[in-house]
Amino acid sequence: MENRHIRKYLTLGVLISILGLLLVAPLVQAQTQPVFRIGVLDDERGPISSGARLAVQEINAAGGVRGADGTFFQLELIIQPTNEGATLTQAIKNLNQASVVAVLGPKTSDEVLNGLTALQSLNVPILTPATGDTLITADSTGRLFRIRAAEVLLGRALANYLVNSLGLRRIATAQLELDIASTAGVIGFSTAAQSLGVLPQPSLQLPPGGDMIQIVNNLLQANPEIVVTYGSPALAAEFYTDLRSAGWQGSFAYNQADNADFYEAIPFDQLRGIIYATSWPFTLPDEASSTFLTDYVRTFGRVPGPVDAASYDGVHMLAQAIQLPGELRTNLRQLDNVNGIQGLLRPVQLSPGESSNNVSVVEDGAFGAPQVVARYVGSQQIEVASVPSGPTAPLATPVPAATATPEGVVLTIKSARQNVRSGPSTSYDVIGQLSAGDQVRIIGATVDFSWVVIEFRGQQGWLATYLLDVFGDLNTVPIVTPPPTPTPSPTPTAQPESDIVIDAVVASPSPIIVNQPFTVSVTVRNAGGLGAGQFAVAATFPPNNVYSAAVVPGLAPGQSTVVNLTGTFTNTGAYSVVIVADLNNDVSEGGNGENNNLYTFNYVINKPVLRQGSQILNPGDTIDLEGNAVQGDANWRGDASALDALFSAKLGVIPNVTLDTVHWDLISPSIINQTSIPRALLNPGTIVGIITADGNRGVLRVDSLPGNQIALTYLLYQN
Repeated sequence: MENRHIRKYLTLGVLISILGLLLVAPLVQAQTQPVFRIGVLDDERGPISSGARLAVQEINAAGGVRGADGTFFQLELIIQPTNEGATLTQAIKNLNQASVVAVLGPKTSDEVLNGLTALQSLNVPILTPATGDTLITADSTGRLFRIRAAEVLLGRALANYLVNSLGLRRIATAQLELDIASTAGVIGFSTAAQSLGVLPQPSLQLPPGGDMIQIVNNLLQANPEIVVTYGSPALAAEFYTDLRSAGWQGSFAYNQADNADFYEAIPFDQLRGIIYATSWPFTLPDEASSTFLTDYVRTFGRVPGPVDAASYDGVHMLAQAIQLPGELRTNLRQLDNVNGIQGLLRPVQLSPGESSNNVSVVEDGAFGAPQVVARYVGSQQIEVASVPSGPTAPLATPVPAATATPEGVVLTIKSARQNVRSGPSTSYDVIGQLSAGDQVRIIGATVDFSWVVIEFRGQQGWLATYLLDVFGDLNTVPIVTPPPTPTPSPTPTAQPESDIVIDAVVASPSPIIVNQPFTVSVTVRNAGGLGAGQFAVAATFPPNNVYSAAVVPGLAPGQSTVVNLTGTFTNTGAYSVVIVADLNNDVSEGGNGENNNLYTFNYVINKPVLRQGSQILNPGDTIDLEGNAVQGDANWRGDASALDALFSAKLGVIPNVTLDTVHWDLISPSIINQTSIPRALLNPGTIVGIITADGNRGVLRVDSLPGNQIALTYLLYQN
């Protein structure tokens, strides 16, 4: 008996051991599977981290990413908080030590622009959800990618919906902060609206410390149909509640209406009807978005936003690019028709650095949830997808209430608001609107059934069929002859107008010297036939978001003047800025005059050049960039096999730059940290950064390598 029990337990022990080995084997395999590390510049629970975590979890659970050589890799996130930019530099340094293949973030345009040089020093693709229009043009390395629609596309979609879908003409803008994001938003929307034939007026602006009541009163006097608002959530909430308290009944659009700080500051009964454009709303009714929403909520216990969705898409883009042979940056640019949560991602079809041009326009419902009213891919409006079907076996099957069958042929309105016109084209007047869910009997149609007729407020009303749901057979309704096409009013004789243009922009000094005052001289001219009164010229200069403005007291027809914008930069680099003439639309310039008030200016910020020249080194020769004969900085090795740093000097290759585009901040100790560069890396045109033995920063350009010699051109910057 005793032996039988012993054998039984021994047998059980062997089985447990074997089972243990079977269970442990996959873990050992997973632990030894190679890893690609992706850096994340965000808080542990931030939207970039959360969206990326969900994508990585799904990819790894499916076996990982298959590299171009057939090896399967797991993905791993290295998350470094930036504390809204305060610790961005340290976070980037930490990622530099972690051997990441790409980086997601930062979240805001200000963080990207302020930290651009440090981000570029990582020498890996940077995928940011920031929407600022100048981000991609500010990057000279080609490593910056935007993973959701740019601000200009958001403004364009909103303008398209307001003007073309709702038929609004009296549109005002309100800029509550003079920061770069708000300025870009106002400019983008206003330019888009003007291209559709609507000039936003008035264009209100709240200066720092300005009176909110005054801007509210100005809007009440103008009484537009809608005001499109830009600024911080706190100021926008104050502006909106003040307007409603003053009795204003018009519509309100705000580009950050999904921000919790704005949402929670609005009285519950005033949430309905707020309109905004977004790169992705969580209520987008398509299968991909619904699945993502469910998985995200079940994983994190909260609702995702557009940055979460963009970050999820960014990881999947990286996973696809890793599978292709070649450089990751090049592979990202070549991706096409990637199925993303935001829609199709098409880097190869878009401008370099852009990944998505998907935008949705939403209107908050009665309880504050965003209802999708329009969807755009670039400038093209597309159909809003239908909601996926629910589970086939619900826990309890409700008994539906009896629904009366509509008599005759009936239409149902699909959009939040639908224009009813006096005839079958957009050239006819709008005589009213119907709302989503409204059902009306159809009494007639055009010959091709492209427009239908209803009884509307005692007259015939016409609606485009493709915008409706139709119940019944249109062939059974009578054909109605359209009313005469409206005769356009005689074109009045053109009256002289003012026309403010910017003819030239010059920076002094050029290049601009970091940490020293600069002056950007802007030549403005009145190209119109009518005198112009006072107006402002302004710009917000990256990378330090330096806002500068100047007031022109007035210009006679044909007269020009020069105004100076001034400031000081604390970072070097090559940047681009949009300078705005007639900032507040103080001058009436007619429909076309407002379109030429913007001027894009490129400029370079750098340290002063202390010394420059050329030198040919024979084997064993030394180059001394300071030329003070105290100590050399680099030596061409005796066997011509490498360039060696001398004393405490450091070297490092700086990719994707030339002598014209290199600047002081690029010569960072984070990458200029080598004691030797082998000849194999010193091809003609290569730029080698150097921190000299005296502590100055400079660069060496390899001009040629004739025989055992090396020909160099050098620049040395003043610290």
